[in-house]
Amino acid sequence: MFISYAVAAALAMQPAETPPEPTIIPQPISFDASGLSEPGAAMIEDELADQQFIAVGEAHGHADAPLLLAALAAEAKPHGFDHYAVEMGPNSAEWVMAFLRDEGVDGYGAALAGKALSIPFLGMREEAEAALPFATSGKMWGIDQEFILSTLIHYPWLIDRAPDDDTRAVVQGWLDTDQEAMRTGNQGMVTIMTVPPADFLALRAAYGEDAEATARLVLLARSAGIYQYYRLGRGLDNNLDRIALMKEQFTARYAAEREATGEAPRVIMKMGAIHAGAATSSMNTFDIGSLIEGMAAAEGREALQIAYLPLGGEATAIMPSPEGIFSVRPASNEELAAALEQAGVDMDAIAADGGHVIIPLDPVRRALRNTGLEALDQDTRFIILGFDYLITTRAASASTPLANF
Repeated sequence: MFISYAVAAALAMQPAETPPEPTIIPQPISFDASGLSEPGAAMIEDELADQQFIAVGEAHGHADAPLLLAALAAEAKPHGFDHYAVEMGPNSAEWVMAFLRDEGVDGYGAALAGKALSIPFLGMREEAEAALPFATSGKMWGIDQEFILSTLIHYPWLIDRAPDDDTRAVVQGWLDTDQEAMRTGNQGMVTIMTVPPADFLALRAAYGEDAEATARLVLLARSAGIYQYYRLGRGLDNNLDRIALMKEQFTARYAAEREATGEAPRVIMKMGAIHAGAATSSMNTFDIGSLIEGMAAAEGREALQIAYLPLGGEATAIMPSPEGIFSVRPASNEELAAALEQAGVDMDAIAADGGHVIIPLDPVRRALRNTGLEALDQDTRFIILGFDYLITTRAASASTPLANF
């Protein structure tokens, strides 16, 4: 039956009885390399068959985030998930995979000595152990820029392949600078922040027909251009160009695997929460987490997005200095805790002395409604809108660096 605009408007103005909001009860969940357990595990297990992608968005520096990744990988493997996309450059990922495959976690840790910051998001023991199965099978994708001190890996590689003494001397000078920057904790002097991208590109001619070397220099040039936006005070350009590169590299790997096998690869990933949620991020970017929603829909499947964000405990922080790089600091997220409480989450179910819980976020955002969501800070709103589930604890453990210098 047709209702006129005037009638509809009058009905909308009538007071309506608002039903009481149900309390949202967090469910206990445990995880290790063998899989998920406790009552909350069923929330995730019941969804795995329908997924094309699983994305874990983390707060960096927690030991349990890679354990969650390993558990999800174990549960998802029977559903065909055998590729792992990571927050690092593709050339760095190849270096990591080679050491993990050939020398194991301890051998990889030994290789990081003297260049611990070259792999900032996979330089922890727990991270390496979670990545090991994917490295062994050669199915770990690096989809990011080459990070600021990954040059400590790339420059020796380029020196070994240098066609002449002049080229070798240029790259050796860059390496000397970056090694000094590592020793002194002075990231401002790192070459990827100071050498113009054009200088990386100019060096390609010296390597002639060496396609691997020239491709690496092109990616270093792009990475330098992204980093150097910071020096110009252009943070948005940095974010936009970085995410464009991540999406380009991810979709290229996805398409290549699909062409090679005839099947769309099912991919699990773990990266900073800002990248993994399906909403415009607080960095004003349409990130990987939003991209995979559409890609999954094109395959007739879905993307499962899980945030690992502790409310308390400890985290390993990165603070370069001559004395070392890593330190353990308290972790908290008061804004997220306040939003959960406002939405009716039973906060007493999150034990103060340890243990993880899982909270579905759809009822949280529905309970907050537009008014509540709009009142949140940008980061908290992004988390609540962009993820399917939150896994949290009040007693997070700090991750374990494989090398401290």
